[in-house]
Amino acid sequence: MAIIKDSKEHEHQHIYGGVAPNGDCWFGEGFKSQKIKEGTYIVKFENPFAGLPAPVCTISGNEWMTFNMSVATVQITPEYFICITSSPHQPIDCAFTFIAFGDAK
Repeated sequence: MAIIKDSKEHEHQHIYGGVAPNGDCWFGEGFKSQKIKEGTYIVKFENPFAGLPAPVCTISGNEWMTFNMSVATVQITPEYFICITSSPHQPIDCAFTFIAFGDAK
């Protein structure tokens, strides 16, 4: 996690990490993660953002296991985001990485 000041002294927060298929934190800091149900994860920020952040997620894993997988953010709040990892047919557990950035509180 990092707080960065821009040229006008506004503070911006950046949180990054990886989430394992079982929902555990794989790496990173400034968040807690949990699997809610098959392929559905919640990432809670230890320090909430001032407004809605911009989370960007990417599937992570061996090519032969992830080439047809996708990840979508389905809910975003200043405190957390929820995302779903899936195959073309259904939600499936899969590791993913993310970065979330926005105005610091």
